[in-house]
Amino acid sequence: MINSPKVSAVLLSLGLAVSLVACSSGKDQPDPAAEGGKSQGESSSTPKADDDFSQRGMVVTAQCTPAGDSGGGTVTLDGWDAQSLEKKAHAEFQLPDTVLTKSEKVRPGTALEDLCAPTNLTSSNDILAVRSLFDRDFTKLAVVIQDPKSMATHVGYVDRSGKLTDLTGEEDFGNTPHEDNAAMALDGEAVWFTSDVDGEDHIANRPVDGDHKPVGDQPIEHLSEAHLFVVGTPGTAVASSSARLSPEGRRVLAEEKLLDAKPGGVIDPNAIEQAKPAPCVESSSVGWIDDDTVLCSGPDKRFSTLDLTSNAKEGTPILPSNDRNNYLLAIAPDGQKFAFLSVQEEKRDYYVSDVKPGSTPTKVEPPAEFAQMIDKLFVLDWR
Repeated sequence: MINSPKVSAVLLSLGLAVSLVACSSGKDQPDPAAEGGKSQGESSSTPKADDDFSQRGMVVTAQCTPAGDSGGGTVTLDGWDAQSLEKKAHAEFQLPDTVLTKSEKVRPGTALEDLCAPTNLTSSNDILAVRSLFDRDFTKLAVVIQDPKSMATHVGYVDRSGKLTDLTGEEDFGNTPHEDNAAMALDGEAVWFTSDVDGEDHIANRPVDGDHKPVGDQPIEHLSEAHLFVVGTPGTAVASSSARLSPEGRRVLAEEKLLDAKPGGVIDPNAIEQAKPAPCVESSSVGWIDDDTVLCSGPDKRFSTLDLTSNAKEGTPILPSNDRNNYLLAIAPDGQKFAFLSVQEEKRDYYVSDVKPGSTPTKVEPPAEFAQMIDKLFVLDWR
């Protein structure tokens, strides 16, 4: 989160309730596997599932097991068949103790807090922020690293072997670095972050290759209660409570406002405040169906679509009348179906529905392995 005491999230529980090293080192941490031992991200109990998250037709979930009150732990990723919830992929990220997973202060901020120390079960905006921690195929995880002695904060990333790379690096004589809200570019080539420079907020990125020096540094007048998102390739950094990129990659929907994407640039709260509204009627936008249509939560959370062309009107409800609370989990890549969590008292069910008005959703009974993870998962993607 950016400048907010604690905007948290977990995602929606369910039967798919889908999920410095010392700063002064400035060097990559050793990979135990290279010394003949087991990689930090490897466990004898880890399922021998495929680690290829580029596969299509699956939803990707994340969960976190924190190691301590403020840092370290394990982030687990799983890929499940979107229609049957059978597992198709698995990977883990082992986080060193210096990687922040929770902060009691406004700063430093990290979206890992939304995953590792959740308090809200139904915030799709926080799920979008957690997704921005990873590259496209979930091989790198952006992190904030804190030196327990100087309290300096650096940004970097952890890979699946457990190797931590500190991009901020060694401190020269001068101001202590305060960099946080790390977010990974989808192509995995840079980590975006916010920083406090002489009392002023900035946004920039550090390339993962070369000297890692900041690129595109830009001061921001006010960040308020927001996350840092990175959408598209080249990445557009968005300081907002939400950020959803259109399928063609040209427009961003943020806080019910429609803006042009800025490849390699920043969309700040001022730009969002001045942008053209594209509101859903008596509900909120939750995703894109195609380049001109967004999915709304709809009245009574029955979902509906909104045409963003001139004289746009929200469509009729998609789901039949019901007395449940329904929360979007993910939209299929072709925009023709979506998965949602349906909550009724203590009961939670996973459904898949067409986007056509009046559709009857199909309930998917999760296998035992998935069912055992109820209340622990975030759904990050449908690919």
